Amino acid sequence: MPVDEAEVQSRPADPASRSTTTSRVRNIGAVAVVPIVLVLALAPFGLAPFALGILSLGLVYGLLAYALDLSWGRVGLLSVGHAAFFGLGAYAVAVGEANGIPMVPAALAGVAVAAALAGLIALIALSVPGETSIPLFILLTLGTSQLLQRTANSLREVTGGANGITGPYLDVVGSYYLVLGAVVGTVALTYRLMVKGRRGAFQLAVLFNPVRAEHLGINARRTSILAFAVSGGVAAVAGALFAPVAGLVTPSTVGLALSTSVLTWLALGGKGSLYGPFVGAIVLTIGQQVLGGTWQSWYIFATAALFVLIIQVAPGGLAGLVRTWMGRGQDIPSLPANATPLPRKVPTGTPGAPLLELTSVSQSFGRIPVLQDVSLTVERGQCVCLIGPNGAGKSTLLSLIAGHLNASEGSVLLRGENVKYDRVSMRARQGVGRLFQVPSVFTELTVADNLRLAALTSGADTAKTADTADTAEQGTQQLAGELSMAERRHLELDMVLQGPPELVLLDEPAAGLCHQDARALASRLRTVVTESGCGMVVVEHDMDIVRELADVVVVLANGSVIASGSMDEVVADDAVRQAYLGVS
Repeated sequence: MPVDEAEVQSRPADPASRSTTTSRVRNIGAVAVVPIVLVLALAPFGLAPFALGILSLGLVYGLLAYALDLSWGRVGLLSVGHAAFFGLGAYAVAVGEANGIPMVPAALAGVAVAAALAGLIALIALSVPGETSIPLFILLTLGTSQLLQRTANSLREVTGGANGITGPYLDVVGSYYLVLGAVVGTVALTYRLMVKGRRGAFQLAVLFNPVRAEHLGINARRTSILAFAVSGGVAAVAGALFAPVAGLVTPSTVGLALSTSVLTWLALGGKGSLYGPFVGAIVLTIGQQVLGGTWQSWYIFATAALFVLIIQVAPGGLAGLVRTWMGRGQDIPSLPANATPLPRKVPTGTPGAPLLELTSVSQSFGRIPVLQDVSLTVERGQCVCLIGPNGAGKSTLLSLIAGHLNASEGSVLLRGENVKYDRVSMRARQGVGRLFQVPSVFTELTVADNLRLAALTSGADTAKTADTADTAEQGTQQLAGELSMAERRHLELDMVLQGPPELVLLDEPAAGLCHQDARALASRLRTVVTESGCGMVVVEHDMDIVRELADVVVVLANGSVIASGSMDEVVADDAVRQAYLGVS
């Protein structure tokens, strides 16, 4: 989302200070892990058994909140039934104890089942195209939680029904150290594999702008499914620890009440933070244990009010407030350090084949034909401009080439290889880059992080990206959301050129630009084609820009190609004058 004027004024005028303060906050957070763990390790020597038990429970719930953060805070998948996975881990350990199965194998089985179930839920929901997938995902997580709670109530011989089933017995100190060790080990492993490095950067891209992430070559669907599967597994680890800490596992362990509570814990502590989930869970767990008995109704009301207040006033939670305070009035996300780029892509295909070849392509939405028998060829080093009246099918044709749509009929060949059914991310990895009518960048990140993220997906040298980009002179530590429309357009182009791309698709690149900026952009695009040798397909209405860019002009009308040739040839064509210019 664009940054408003008040936000801009609240940030330091010197962009370089953002890099310094962001790095300082990140480094302080990393260094603080060791002393915090040491203090927690010494807790049994200073706390009474009751207080130590509450702290153990708070750490378990903190791990559950951290599990939800791996999904909601990292890739934007909100689960309202996360207790289902927590309960699977808890019941696995308790049922295993009742049947003589050691705790560790039983816990591992519960974690495996929870991770597989979470992955299946995400796979089903995210297979639905468009925005419908998110409501479906929420309903599936809620339904899974309710189904497991009903199952736990029904299978009395296995789960103990409504009365529950006892878990393994451990003394208070022993269970505390078990919880502490498991929490530290689980967080360290998942944070290293899922949050830091290249995967963490890709998750950040999917969270902020999944469409642009796909066009950089990141498989947003696969990234989200993996994140949620890991999230479900970590929630099951928390559940497995809950069984010996609480001593009793009941159907409420997989119910809606706990799922709602973990949302509150994470909102209070702060999403996208290592410490936030644990702070929120421990604080509210202590409040529940101390005040929940005597002031139960008031405590629930206060918790609900706090949740609403945090969402409205401090959406970053307590962790966000701390980052803002330490960063002198700013809370800017940044890419993980030391992320290694993907291997550089090697173009494949048939030698001598055209860069892009569409043959008899047709596309219909239901019974409505949008494209009819369209054929198009683009060679390397050639710019093809698509013109035509509104509704002619130009943007739909770009979507077909990019992979957003699969052609109903015909073939789409890239360097002689059929890519008709390849996903957007697969085509991007094969060298297809796209610029949208409204520049699509990661507005929450700095210019430098936008460029570094594009370099990570292309195999480019991330240390040199900012120096070679056209937007580097604008200040790489400036937020992309603060750039003007023209600057965002150039940043978007810089990101696409990190590839480097074989084929660049542009949908009205001059839209929203003043005449001077539009001509400067056209000049740069012409230079890109000449110097890089890439192919380019441009949808544009400005005839001056078309004349400057086009090697070939293709005219679409009513979904069909009615003319193709040089600018002078198509302007002189009677069919074009009739359909596009409105004269005979």
